[in-house]
Amino acid sequence: MTKIKNFRITLRPRDMARWLKKERGLETTPELEVAIEQIAKSSRALIDTAAIYTTLPRQVAEKTTPFEFPKKAIATTLIAVSIGPAVETQRSQATDPHQESLLAALHHEALAQSLNFVMRLAQDQAKEEDCDLSPVISAADILTATTVATLLGVPRIGIDVDTAHSDIPSHARLAWLFWTPIGKGASRRAEKVAA
Repeated sequence: MTKIKNFRITLRPRDMARWLKKERGLETTPELEVAIEQIAKSSRALIDTAAIYTTLPRQVAEKTTPFEFPKKAIATTLIAVSIGPAVETQRSQATDPHQESLLAALHHEALAQSLNFVMRLAQDQAKEEDCDLSPVISAADILTATTVATLLGVPRIGIDVDTAHSDIPSHARLAWLFWTPIGKGASRRAEKVAA
């Protein structure tokens, strides 16, 4: 199990603009681009990154998770990331709809980049084992989210999963991905990952 706090993420204004266009219908203008750049720079102090992740061999994961494993997968990496509640708090207090939209884009981008940070670390590990990783799968239902949260011990990074209200905090993401061997030597790699 690996826990990382206060890691640096790079916010991508262009992706924030795309998200605003897709989700909020805001056309990209020079003024919007400037506003995105400003909020990306000024709001860095609001983002409190934290992550916890672990890789489980298939035999263990099949007993402890409800995942449907792909046929050739040999392991799964469970991931939880958080950006802290400050951005969401600012967003809920925003009285200007334009400011709320900018904070929503910031919120989305910070979570995406936090998840990408952990995925790159998992990718480096998988490469060493001659494995490919599946696309990331996010926890959509509370049962799966609770299982992932429990296995990772997410309260250690400030995530409280509210099972009574079927709720994952908006400042967090719970996800996983599968490891699949590349080419020959798959059984040897499966044994190595399991060890």
